[in-house]
Amino acid sequence: MLKTKRLYLRNLCHTDTDMLFNYRNDSRCNLYQRYEDTSKVYLQKFIQNYSLCTFLSREEEQHYAIVCITNSEMIGDISVFFSENDNCFTLGITIAPQFQMQGYAYESLREVIAQIQNHYPSVDIVALIEKENIKSINLFKKLGFIEECYAESIQSYVFTIYGVPVRQIPIC
Repeated sequence: MLKTKRLYLRNLCHTDTDMLFNYRNDSRCNLYQRYEDTSKVYLQKFIQNYSLCTFLSREEEQHYAIVCITNSEMIGDISVFFSENDNCFTLGITIAPQFQMQGYAYESLREVIAQIQNHYPSVDIVALIEKENIKSINLFKKLGFIEECYAESIQSYVFTIYGVPVRQIPIC
């Protein structure tokens, strides 16, 4: 899967239900999230639906647990959405409140971005961030994202890292 100095990403599994439930229902954590449902029943189905994702495939939607290497404790999750039409990956991340402000989001996203750029160099990487979410705005700027615009229709800023354009070979 993916490994950093302190973390690794793995597929979601049934033992993640309680942790997902706890932080998705914590007002400090879900302030800027748009979860459909945060019940345990929904989260169990959610985990079941995304437990077999293939890391950074062109699956439309993927979700992974972020786990500390030292104790295998889940500290958050990362979402990856692929759009064939827009030729982009859209990233989302949630870190449990007790693990925030320790550089985990930066560390995990930096590695995911590097992997996307390595495997799909021409694909854009996007983040959608609510205007009040200053910490995430600063995080994505630090990661090299460029603020494109504020999209009123989704009430979010659009941040992008552009892929390398595919070189066109002239036909003689």
